[in-house]
Amino acid sequence: MFAIQNIKTGKFVTGTDYSYHPPRQRTHKNQMLTYGDLYSAKSDFNHRSCGKDYRIVCLKTIEVKRIIDYDSPGEYKVHPGDLQKTS
Repeated sequence: MFAIQNIKTGKFVTGTDYSYHPPRQRTHKNQMLTYGDLYSAKSDFNHRSCGKDYRIVCLKTIEVKRIIDYDSPGEYKVHPGDLQKTS
């Protein structure tokens, strides 16, 4: 799995704001766009005009921390407590 990372800040690309010229990357420390193969990562890197301040990184395999069961069959209901960070 691959992601695009800002070399200076270490933050990952989560999106691109195309209202600027050249486009500006939206970044975040813990959230990121991920790619299943290097071809897709390189293609999106070029499409987003990431430039010399960014690089493609290979990520470790993701580990499932916990499974969130359905509240009712086929449905996740949103609750106010869902906004709290959980370990």
